Formats: sequence, C-alpha cells, structure tokens
Amino acid sequence: MLSIPLSFAQMKASELKVGQKARILSVESGVLGRRLLEMGFIPGKTIQLTGKGPFGSPLAFRVDFLHAALRNAEAELIEIENIESEIR
Repeated sequence: MLSIPLSFAQMKASELKVGQKARILSVESGVLGRRLLEMGFIPGKTIQLTGKGPFGSPLAFRVDFLHAALRNAEAELIEIENIESEIR
C-alpha cells in the first residue's frame, strides 16, 4: 500500500492553521471559483492563513501581495498541498 507523506497531503484551504503555508493545487469551477481565480487564488501560488475570525470565520489569507478574507465555504473551494516541510 502506497501512502502519501502527511507534508504533501491534499487538503482544503479552510483546514490550514494560522501561519501555515501551502501551495494551491486547484480551485473548483463555478461562479465562486472563477471569482477566486480572478482575485489571485491561482494554482501553483503559495497561500498562507494569516488569521481567523472569533468563531473560525472569516479566514484571512495572503497570496503574493493579496490579502483577502474568505468565508469557510469559499475556502473549501481551494484545494492545497502543505509545503511547510519544503520551506524549512
């Protein structure tokens, strides 16, 4: 059985911890997905969760020089892979 190392596991942007960085793998299609792409959430870019609201939403992200707050449902549209082990 082949297992994927945890550091390269695919997950959703909503699962990031504050300060954690990841690489965007894909953004789901649809109206919201297209809007996220237009905002700069582009596959291959590095994304970082910079903060969370008091009840876990909204989520504050940084992608390049973009700072954006997304609802959990919007962050669920962004598939990522953890790259923390690559940076250190």
